[in-house]
Amino acid sequence: MQIQCPCCGEQFPFEAGFADADGKQLAALFAKLEPKLGRAVLNYLRLFSPAKRGLRMTKAIRIVEELLVLVESGQVQRDARTTESKPAPPRLWTAGIEQMIAQRDRLSLPLDSHNYLRAVVFGIAADPVQMKAIAPAKPQRSATTAQQDIQEQIGRVEADVRLGIINKEEGERRVAALRGN
Repeated sequence: MQIQCPCCGEQFPFEAGFADADGKQLAALFAKLEPKLGRAVLNYLRLFSPAKRGLRMTKAIRIVEELLVLVESGQVQRDARTTESKPAPPRLWTAGIEQMIAQRDRLSLPLDSHNYLRAVVFGIAADPVQMKAIAPAKPQRSATTAQQDIQEQIGRVEADVRLGIINKEEGERRVAALRGN
């Protein structure tokens, strides 16, 4: 993605923009985002870029700051005129951006606000089928070896001794039994 220099109007690669103060500020904003959302936001910024010139760094900063406020609120409203809101964790915002990117050719570009994104995220939040489709996967516990299980149990016994739940002698007896002594 090309960005426009605020001084001379020349375009340059997005990555080179991290060399100046505004670039560092934009990078700091991206650091606040979950990685998947950050990647989506990079593509989302392209929807704000004018066709004949690059996106100004100051505008990119403003867009990301506004988006952070929306994401960090944990809620989404269809628009500012209504008070009805739905819970909206970062994964919903990511899904909304990805949906917009997929429909890029149907959008009137460049975008000038987050209103369409808010409507898309609200629609996802209101639809149980879509919510289920983007629900976070439950982490699967990795298979543990017998030795790892024993170490975990020994750790619990040692914690019980430190907390005074059992005395030191009882703890040593239990550890010895776990180790097979």
